Amino acid sequence: MKKIALITIHYANSYGGCLQALATQTILSKFGKVSIIDYKTPQLENTMKLLRFSKSPRSALHLIKDISRYFPRKRLLTRFHHFMKENYNLTQPCHTKFELEKLNDDFDVFVCGSDQIWNPVIIGSFDKNYMLDFVEGKPKVAFSTSAGSYIHEGDESDYLRDALNSFSSLSFREIDTAERMKTLSKRDDISCTLDPTLLLTRQEWSELLKLPEQQAPTEPYIFVYTLKKDRLVYEIINKVAKKFDLKIIAIDQDPFLLYKTDRHYRDASPLEYMTLINNASFVVTNSFHGTAFAANFGVPFISIKPESGTNRIKYFLNGLGLGNRLVEDSQDLDAALLTEIDFKSVHLELDKQKENTMKYLEVAMS
Repeated sequence: MKKIALITIHYANSYGGCLQALATQTILSKFGKVSIIDYKTPQLENTMKLLRFSKSPRSALHLIKDISRYFPRKRLLTRFHHFMKENYNLTQPCHTKFELEKLNDDFDVFVCGSDQIWNPVIIGSFDKNYMLDFVEGKPKVAFSTSAGSYIHEGDESDYLRDALNSFSSLSFREIDTAERMKTLSKRDDISCTLDPTLLLTRQEWSELLKLPEQQAPTEPYIFVYTLKKDRLVYEIINKVAKKFDLKIIAIDQDPFLLYKTDRHYRDASPLEYMTLINNASFVVTNSFHGTAFAANFGVPFISIKPESGTNRIKYFLNGLGLGNRLVEDSQDLDAALLTEIDFKSVHLELDKQKENTMKYLEVAMS
């Protein structure tokens, strides 16, 4: 059986990050035995500390927030660690390039992706290890790799120009990133593929995580997961709740929100996050993966334009004919709520994209 090493964002206080790592591991398991390389940058590792401190100008703010929510955060991090232990197949921890290079003897093919592993803002630096710089003499595959809205320039661009041509196969999650990489590398065989969370159906996620066995709210509700809190978020949540007469359930580590909730989870595990999406009557979010899960699970949703990284959500929704579900003001919301989502058409298009993505992987992993 082929031995596959995967480097991705697997260790972070991020629901989307944890779940895409699990999805990627699961999908790649169709082609061999998969191990996630237990490597993380200091910035990613910092997100899993009880009290975060770094040289960042925002470090003091993070520290104050973490002290104020000490006990909920402690429970949350414990639950994240438990989820990772239960679901990941990890290598031994790798802290240096030398330790990563030793993996060349243990694996047949190396995969990087998905998520924003090529975005220095997210991982904390332009880290060549996430570009498989340590791999020698083995096939290198980029699978639905993302740089978010980040554009590489200068020395980063110069490095990538050569690095891209060392890969046997390349695919990116966003079309704009794929096009930039085509131009940079002068390769015309670069694909655009789905985020791996979308390659598993609602039923497959339910079976993988045993979602029917999890305790869920009994009354119909809106599930709210937002990374940005402002008056627009408040207006949208309350307007949707009033229109559909739904309870409001939110996941948010902050103790105080701009809107009233019927249930506020400050310490939810990735499993609870998935359970709440799976059982929701409506989803309001401004995260990419929150949007992706709602569309994939057939749950009506509104995606609020985030402060950054809009290209990820915009490209995904436009590809499914759902561009009007991304809103940036009250008028957009009113227009979106006038029409119901035709999930039959959405899932037909999603199936086509899944098929193309799996075809890419079948060739890349052969």
